[in-house]
Amino acid sequence: MKYVYHIHDQCCRHATNTLEDIVNLALKEKYQELFFTEHCPLDNNKYLVRPSRQEITKLREQITKINQRYENKLIIHFGFEAEYSKSNKTYFDQFVHDPLCDYLIFGNHYLHDLWQPNPRLVMEAAHSAKDLKQYYKNSVLAAKSRIFSLYAHPDIWLQAYRKWNKNAKWLTKQIINLSIKYQLPLGFNANGLHQIRDGFHYPVKLFWNEVAKSKAQVLIEADAHDINTLSKSWLQKAKAVAIQYGLNKNLVDQIKIRYFH
Repeated sequence: MKYVYHIHDQCCRHATNTLEDIVNLALKEKYQELFFTEHCPLDNNKYLVRPSRQEITKLREQITKINQRYENKLIIHFGFEAEYSKSNKTYFDQFVHDPLCDYLIFGNHYLHDLWQPNPRLVMEAAHSAKDLKQYYKNSVLAAKSRIFSLYAHPDIWLQAYRKWNKNAKWLTKQIINLSIKYQLPLGFNANGLHQIRDGFHYPVKLFWNEVAKSKAQVLIEADAHDINTLSKSWLQKAKAVAIQYGLNKNLVDQIKIRYFH
């Protein structure tokens, strides 16, 4: 494991990682490249705890200095984890031209457009077939935009839906098809392993068993909100679970990043 994807800093306000902690661990574990994907700053910052534009600018400056200091030992890339919005498409598309953002990964946390009244967290509110269809529509828009390099925690909706029926199987199949058609690897979320394992907390075995029957690429993503999730031992644990779920032929250690600059 030389490359680590999906990392958050404490500036997102729900992570305990400090940049210093992350760099020290990366040097100790002999990682070669880290791919930061902080939550993208939003004009309407009221829905999910996120960093401000000013905090992102400061973090990017710090990372630039670290890259200069450890030029031959460690490279840190910087992008955002973002949703996608049909009504505010230009807001998310603008990151392609944003000097602070080098790439995006798709982290779909909401059932509805963030600019609609009272958007609902997918991990809490995806209860009906209608909800799953809405989640799928958002995923289609994101995939078609071709600005994302990874589909993060694609099974997050099962945490709320909590049923493995025809609707769940349908959405799983559609996500797999999107992944293959748009060459958008699926993220097997190591952070999710911290949760109570009751069958429907991601990563969900039933979901990944279906992925294992396909040719979709799967990446172990740290989604590191604390330093333990970033450790090589934890990522190896996640990889072992993924292999137990049948994903040994799907797993890749590195993905193609769609860089903007």
